[in-house]
Amino acid sequence: LVTPCTPCQRPLKYAMLPVVVAALLSEIGSTLRNGLCNKPMSELSFNAIVHGLFNEPGAIRSGDVLDVGARDGSWSCMYACQQPERTVRAVDPSRKLVRTLGSCMKAHRNLRTYVAAVSNASGVLHGKTEGGVGFDMSIQIGDIQQGSAARTDNSNPAHDVAVRTIDSLVEEWNSPLGFAHLDLEGMEALAVSGMRSTLARDRPVFSMELAAHHPAAETLLRLVQSLSYTSYVVQEQCGMRFDCRNVINFPNEHLHNLLDSPTLDLAARYSVIAFVNASNIKKFSRLQPKTVGNAWLCSNKWFCINRFANSVPAELVAQHGPPGLLNERQMVGSFLRAGQKLPGFD
Repeated sequence: LVTPCTPCQRPLKYAMLPVVVAALLSEIGSTLRNGLCNKPMSELSFNAIVHGLFNEPGAIRSGDVLDVGARDGSWSCMYACQQPERTVRAVDPSRKLVRTLGSCMKAHRNLRTYVAAVSNASGVLHGKTEGGVGFDMSIQIGDIQQGSAARTDNSNPAHDVAVRTIDSLVEEWNSPLGFAHLDLEGMEALAVSGMRSTLARDRPVFSMELAAHHPAAETLLRLVQSLSYTSYVVQEQCGMRFDCRNVINFPNEHLHNLLDSPTLDLAARYSVIAFVNASNIKKFSRLQPKTVGNAWLCSNKWFCINRFANSVPAELVAQHGPPGLLNERQMVGSFLRAGQKLPGFD
């Protein structure tokens, strides 16, 4: 899916790609240098909310943490560090990406990795390359949904990847699920359809990414609501799409236990989260207007960077911070200043 833009906007937007890549690489490097335990540099509001809920007794029920679409493992490592008493399970169809988690697994013995694609039915995904980047997306979406996949002429049997439902994975692990995060590039509805039994039995809190402006977001939210969950959108951009948002879903019967949650109260008080359903999701396709009482105040168009961290005087960061931290902050600052010039990302 491509963000709509006019011809005059395209050169500037694509000129930003090297800066975006540099920021993402910096995020991975920062995570590795700091003991695989700090939050990634993007989606800070979402990560802070989840971390806060983990630390509130009873907010997230006991059980495993599941990260589906784990990519390089930054979020899985963060969860493993924050919740050493829980087993964290990272699932991704790319063997290369899963292998990058080796260092984190040495530091955090509660982390497990699995090479698999996730959908609403089991099957096999035929790949062209070991990394998984060679999957034909038209084949991937259609065939995973049907639970089978026809081999193409240029696919390689050695790079086949199992397609699993979350229900089948959780049954295999024989352990309740406490929290799950789904980042499946538009296939979240299939994953949720494939975890109905787990949701009905364990009633975990789970989050998912969606494109707020896309019609599929309405379908996904209706599905979640039909499973007796209530959804809240985090008002920050969660990926490369301007309308990408994280949505946190709570079991309806558990909401009364969260009424005095300091984490959720603070987030809602300052408009970081808001109730969302199929009827109002499109209004969140753009970041909400800033107001005097809105501490979100995200001045950039791509990532919501920690505002307290950026308020500390640079000389103190240089004097007392770890090597390279000031350079990283300066790089992010220039990245954001360039991003502010992008039209259509208010």
